[in-house]
Amino acid sequence: MYLDYWNLQEAPFQNVANARFAYMCSQHHEGLARLVYLVQNRKLGGVLTGPYGVGKTMVLELLSQEVQKDPSTRYIHIDYHPSSTMGIARQIASLIGIRDQIGEFLEPSDLLTYLKMESEQLGHTTLVIDEAQIIKNAEVYHFLHLLMNLTIRNKDGFKTQPAFTLILSGYSDMTRLLKEDESMCQRLQMVWNLDPLDEEQILEYIQQRIRVAGGDIWIFEKEAILEIARHHHIPRRINNICDVALMLGYASNQKSIGKDLVSQAIEEASSLQAQLNSEEF
Repeated sequence: MYLDYWNLQEAPFQNVANARFAYMCSQHHEGLARLVYLVQNRKLGGVLTGPYGVGKTMVLELLSQEVQKDPSTRYIHIDYHPSSTMGIARQIASLIGIRDQIGEFLEPSDLLTYLKMESEQLGHTTLVIDEAQIIKNAEVYHFLHLLMNLTIRNKDGFKTQPAFTLILSGYSDMTRLLKEDESMCQRLQMVWNLDPLDEEQILEYIQQRIRVAGGDIWIFEKEAILEIARHHHIPRRINNICDVALMLGYASNQKSIGKDLVSQAIEEASSLQAQLNSEEF
């Protein structure tokens, strides 16, 4: 609706993991570098945490691009968690590409047995589980623990390496849940937490997304960006406010997005969120 008005080639504030729009400050770069290290060195696993909307999915998308450059490893991503261990076992089997055998797996242990027998042919797999804080079933963690125990031989035929590198991603309090499984914690060799953006990063974030979309980075006046930073520090929320502000600016024929327009966008976004959270909605 507003793209032509603001001379934009595409919408800059979509809440989708588009690597072209990735804003990577130091914490994102280091988190990605650590995850890539785990995969490239065939470590057992690690954890990526942070508040909802802080950029975990974008980091995982960039990780997938890095991993897929290496033909010796497979990348699979799960963001829907069946309630049963068998359900998640079948999902893993499907993503690995052994769909024909899924009907033969009556227990999760059947998949483990199959993977153990076929590990050298299947090779190394990077298994990413997003929204992992949803997992409450101790049996699922036990199953993932057993997956991490699987090994494959290196080319020399003697040394072994893990068949799976497990990356768990979820809310910051996920680490508290993991502490209840000591054996799992011992296998996860890295925990990296992403924090909300600070004021300077928010300025860079908004301008970087507008630049990628082909627009003038000062569509949002500095005072308008500072107003956003006074209220929100999570990229997903910032996207919502900026999108509404661009629509309001277009509707009222503004030449730029000022502080007052951003305040109106924040109020509208907050009102919508309140409606969604209310019992009557």
